[in-house]
Amino acid sequence: MLTRTDKKLRLLSDYLREAAEAAPHRELIVGEGYRITYGEAWEKVTHLAKFFLTAGVRRGDTIAYLFPPGPEFLYTYMAGARIGALLVGLNPRYTRPELEYILDNSRPRVLALAGSPGGVDWQKVGTELAGRCPGLETLLVCGEEAAVPGAVGLDEALKKGAGTEDAPLREAEATVSTDDGVLVVYTSGTTGRPKGAVLTHRNIITNILAETRQWDIGPRDRIMFHLPVNHVGGATELSFAAIMGKATLVALPSFHPVKTLEMVARERVTVLGQVPTMFALEFSLPNFGEFDLSSVRLVVVSGAPPTREVIEGMFRICADVRTGYGMTEVAGFATYTAPGDDVETVFATVGKIAPEFELKIVGPDRRELPPGEVGEIALRGEFVMKEYLRLPEETAQAVDPEGWFYTGDLGVLDGRGYLRLVGRLKEMYITGGYNVYPAEIEDALTRHPAVLMAACLGVPDPVLGEVGRAYVVCRPGTTVDEAELKAFLSERLADYKIPRQYVFREALPLTPLGKIDKKALAGEIRAESR
Repeated sequence: MLTRTDKKLRLLSDYLREAAEAAPHRELIVGEGYRITYGEAWEKVTHLAKFFLTAGVRRGDTIAYLFPPGPEFLYTYMAGARIGALLVGLNPRYTRPELEYILDNSRPRVLALAGSPGGVDWQKVGTELAGRCPGLETLLVCGEEAAVPGAVGLDEALKKGAGTEDAPLREAEATVSTDDGVLVVYTSGTTGRPKGAVLTHRNIITNILAETRQWDIGPRDRIMFHLPVNHVGGATELSFAAIMGKATLVALPSFHPVKTLEMVARERVTVLGQVPTMFALEFSLPNFGEFDLSSVRLVVVSGAPPTREVIEGMFRICADVRTGYGMTEVAGFATYTAPGDDVETVFATVGKIAPEFELKIVGPDRRELPPGEVGEIALRGEFVMKEYLRLPEETAQAVDPEGWFYTGDLGVLDGRGYLRLVGRLKEMYITGGYNVYPAEIEDALTRHPAVLMAACLGVPDPVLGEVGRAYVVCRPGTTVDEAELKAFLSERLADYKIPRQYVFREALPLTPLGKIDKKALAGEIRAESR
């Protein structure tokens, strides 16, 4: 719930304004070749907001963006927030059908593009994507690539905005409600077509107020900013947390283990939040110990279950190691481990529900289960999304009339109220009548000294209905075979949980956030059965 002192801060952009007024010369974001202060950013946001108004963007209209972490994202995000626009993030790794689906669903009036990792053919992107948007009126291109025909460059947009009156912007801001949507984040689509979770100003502010309190984010902090900004990791948990805490973002266009550690050392990063794969790649560097990470006071892992080795490595960076559980539909984290929690707690659980929110474990009938029983995780609070964009039936299925959001994740609460994740409800498979939870098997597999990464899925079986298939990536310089893994698992799991099939790979497909892409693996399994 918004506190009394925060009621005047109705919109996300109000927090940027407040920070710019309090300390205009404090750095908001630094990166390769730029250093932007809060005062400079607020001026550009004001000019860009006025440009969007001249381009016909009104409250409820959509602005789609394709950005890496960087200042262009912040300008567009906060400018859209000021005038009541819905910001929709795209990702350069999406396929054309994925992009077309999201554009058809979100119907943007403005499409904004900036440089991205791996390079983008701007002529092709600008032309093809614009062609999928019947209501598109403006193509905004930032950077040297502004030669796309018909596009408006960022500098030109800022100049146009600077030359317009302030009154229309003040009038537009006055009409925006805290409960208006501001950010649409599309789910990964692991169980079907992606759904656009509409997050309001209230949803994000409520969530990040809890996050900044849990992690004590403040002006002293310099936060590593290298997660995708079409995901809540980059768009709320890092970027808006920094703005709310009046901290500094240290940006990279994308994650790279060496460049990230170099930036942490050079810019004296204090908060390092990553997914397990990122930490694992950094820890595997032969010269990892040569990087000066002494500035880091807090390390956070989330997004996927970490291995014990990753957690132990994090504790070697600094004493304050945290994890938690959250998702797109609640704008970020819902549960948090606490300062002082040990390796086992951070490894085996995702902490307790933040006091601002509610959590319960329910059975198939959605009735609450007692502690110790596995069931679906349900969440309630002002951080729960407004809706899935233009999908009323899916919204009604996910959020009940009492405001409980049913996550589709399986978990169990211990006697302390700490949550342990078991897996996804739809990833669970049944073998010979027994429920099997892939997360439990993956955890056991990654405890083997030769296993770097593992994923388990159910595959059809004529006798047992389904059996487990394990996809395994070995650590460099090691090998392991199926018989050895089965023997290893037999000491840790019931026999029906042990996978019957094993596939060894040099790498596994990853999502843009660095999670194992089980949707891609499931697609391989479906193709085999045709």
